[in-house]
Amino acid sequence: MTPSRLRVDQSLDVRGLESPAAYQKAVDELKRMDDNGVLELYIDEGEALRAIPFGLRAEGHELVVSEPAQNGIRLLVRKRAPLP
Repeated sequence: MTPSRLRVDQSLDVRGLESPAAYQKAVDELKRMDDNGVLELYIDEGEALRAIPFGLRAEGHELVVSEPAQNGIRLLVRKRAPLP
């Protein structure tokens, strides 16, 4: 399935939040989702764009899409099961 045809399970807009708070909200939302679910995440450019995708990948999640959006960046993140 191409990224443009992915089913989005949850959407979260953290634009305007400081990077640590935005990251934590994304992590909390992913924890509530089923494995392989897709989170649509809107973030600011700058520090959030550097830190959030890096942190989510480090936790084992898959960054499927990263594209410009109005006033920020749109990410699609596939939740992966926690690493053992």
